[in-house]
Amino acid sequence: MSGDIRKLRDLGNGSGGVVIPKELLREWGLVDDDDELVDAHLYSSASDGVLTVQPLDVGGLGDDSQPKRSTGRSIPASKADL
Repeated sequence: MSGDIRKLRDLGNGSGGVVIPKELLREWGLVDDDDELVDAHLYSSASDGVLTVQPLDVGGLGDDSQPKRSTGRSIPASKADL
C-alpha cells in the first residue's frame, strides 16, 4: 500500500484537520472544469488504528452502509482526533 504523510492541524474549535492534495481531489472527481471544488461530502471511518476517507455521492450511505463510491485513501489515525 502506498501513501504519504500529512500534518494534522488544530482547527481551534476542538477539531483537527488534514490537507487533501488537489490532485487527489481531482482523481476523486471533486474538482470541476474551472479547477474549483465541487459541493461534496467525504465519508470517514476508523478501524484498527486506520482512518479511511472516501468521497461520498450525494444522498449518503447505500443500503449496505458503505459509501457509494469505492475509491479512497487510508490515513493512520493513531493520534488523530477528527
